[in-house]
Amino acid sequence: MKIPFATNSYKSPSLPISAQRVVNMYAERQPPDAKTDVAVFGHPGIVDFATCGSGPVRGFHVMGGVLYVVSGRRLYSVSSLGIATDIGGSISGTSPVSMDDNGSQLVIVNGTNGYLYSATLGFILITDTDFNAAETVQFFDQRFYYDWKSTNKFFGSDLLDGTSYNALVFASAETRPDNVKAVVLTKQILLVFGDTTIEPWQDIGAANMPLERVPGVVIERGLAAPRAVAKEDNTAFFLGEDRRHYRLDGVTPIGISTPALDAEWQSYGTVSDTFSFAYSWAGHKFVVLQFVSANKTFVFDISTGLYHERESWDINGRSLGRWRVNCVANCYDKVLVGDAFSGKIGYLSATTYTEFGCTTQALCTSPPIHADRKRLFISRLELDIEAGVGINTGQGSDPQWMLRSSKDGGRTYTTLQKWRSAGAIGQYRTRLRWLRMGQARERVFEATTTDPVKRTIIAANGDGYIGV
Repeated sequence: MKIPFATNSYKSPSLPISAQRVVNMYAERQPPDAKTDVAVFGHPGIVDFATCGSGPVRGFHVMGGVLYVVSGRRLYSVSSLGIATDIGGSISGTSPVSMDDNGSQLVIVNGTNGYLYSATLGFILITDTDFNAAETVQFFDQRFYYDWKSTNKFFGSDLLDGTSYNALVFASAETRPDNVKAVVLTKQILLVFGDTTIEPWQDIGAANMPLERVPGVVIERGLAAPRAVAKEDNTAFFLGEDRRHYRLDGVTPIGISTPALDAEWQSYGTVSDTFSFAYSWAGHKFVVLQFVSANKTFVFDISTGLYHERESWDINGRSLGRWRVNCVANCYDKVLVGDAFSGKIGYLSATTYTEFGCTTQALCTSPPIHADRKRLFISRLELDIEAGVGINTGQGSDPQWMLRSSKDGGRTYTTLQKWRSAGAIGQYRTRLRWLRMGQARERVFEATTTDPVKRTIIAANGDGYIGV
């Protein structure tokens, strides 16, 4: 019989309903004539590319085809050869920053100060008295625009000059007097995110403040954290003030997270430091939610509508909790990533199965396997995998998978079952099987591997019968 296996992270508050998890793997729907409807693939590894100080890497931006990196308190440029050049410093804080450019000037904000870099001015602090503390920056129709932190206002720069500001170039959120948290540009509309509303503003070319709120339009949804917004697929994805994940469909927020995820996120003590970013990989568009205080990472796959989790390990084989990536940029024909725990810049690689040389663990927890409360006897469980993908020597030359199971809906698990080989290199006919799995009225299986080899789960099958 075919056994349903993990494709989605849907861990219900009531575990017997669903304890399903997918960590460091993601699902992909297959064409009708494929061997399976859905396969699960291992996420790409990370290869070292450059080092920018001691970190953490707080932000990326590409201007003029060059990657600029905020790492620690310093701004760096990084060449296509991975050579990092220290441009300047004094960027306070350690949290991620917001960055944008006008073609010649790069502006950075961190919630306290504004900084600017250009070839003519070098790296400077923005000192204009009409500049205000801001969490986010967006360049739109020849001006930089910012949220005005802890107020219901947002403001803009002078034309094509991020160093100069006029006290008259500002506006207030009009629908409700909630604080503005972020400004995000999409489809030539500046979205002004507040605590409880989102207002779209358009450029009408008026004197002083050239923007005007789009008449009659307000989105009745707020933003949970200033940087919990990502742009992808020609729209915005954001974590709402109700701790649900949303996608904007025009001016309508569409909830995309599941009740199980909503329940978990609502249990977190703090989400105000959550941030989001998006990237594309192997035909998938991923939107990442980094819950910093909760030390958890969830990823939404736009192509499938499914979520999975990411988790990194350190050099000593200990979990870091969350995925170690703070930011992503497409540059130099690579998907570059910045490390939250060092000053390292890396790139995603489909043929690398570690992150900056550190082990990663793939984990898949199945949905409940049951027969309407009748006893289910399983004599054999087999994971149909891509076998024979081991490496020549060392760890992974005989790649292993471990299995454990639960008979109470995922509340408690057996001790780990004996390791099973996924086949040394070239042993393509290896079968990944566990025998004499016993009986229960319901079962949850969890498979893991840490060997640095290709990881693909095609399906799960078993031999068994239903009792009473």
